[in-house]
Amino acid sequence: MSRRTRRILKITGFTVALIVYVLISIHVGMTKDHVTRQDAAIRDFFYNARGEKFGFWYWFFRIMTEFGDFIFIGIILVIMAIVTKLDYRFITCLVGLLLAIGTNVIVKNIYLRERPFAEMRWQEEITSSFPSGHSTAAGFMYTYIAYICYHLNIKKSTKLLIFIGALSLIFTVMISRMVLGVHYFTDVLAGLSSGVMMSCLTMVVYHWCENNNILTEGLISYIKHHKKDEDEWEEFIILFF
Repeated sequence: MSRRTRRILKITGFTVALIVYVLISIHVGMTKDHVTRQDAAIRDFFYNARGEKFGFWYWFFRIMTEFGDFIFIGIILVIMAIVTKLDYRFITCLVGLLLAIGTNVIVKNIYLRERPFAEMRWQEEITSSFPSGHSTAAGFMYTYIAYICYHLNIKKSTKLLIFIGALSLIFTVMISRMVLGVHYFTDVLAGLSSGVMMSCLTMVVYHWCENNNILTEGLISYIKHHKKDEDEWEEFIILFF
């Protein structure tokens, strides 16, 4: 894939995600005092399809939803920090994720949308409903991981498996939030859009760091090199005076 094609895909992905996010935000803002017919229909569909609590689907989606939880995302970040030695791939991922989460928290506090029926929830949540934080984190993290792996020198079949796995995790996390009864469809769709949008912006920074040779050897190597330069200057000043 050429550089021009990748740039077009990033711009397209960001634009589509932004449009979806803005339209849903306006829609939810205008109807936040009541649940729309579409949200109610999708909510009731998952209520009827999920079966009894503590059955197979409860445990399956209860486990899968953790892939969008901040604790699991934190574990991924630790692994990435070790593997990349704190290079630009990790730094851009961390900053992008923090911005995505920060934006999510701000919007949640602005909208203060109530979650679906408390008695129908299969998981306890204390924050407001819009947008879904799990979907935001999954939309950002797994999109960005797939993008990083695409630039690794590995087999195309492996890249394809990573892409399919990342896509599957994103949509499974989204569905899990509705199956567990803690989010509406518009919540998870807005969360996904927000995560993908921030991921596309982070990809631009990723290539800027790569093209300008910024932190390509890792933050630890940079600090050691910078410290070495400082020591040389200190020795020079001592000798001079």
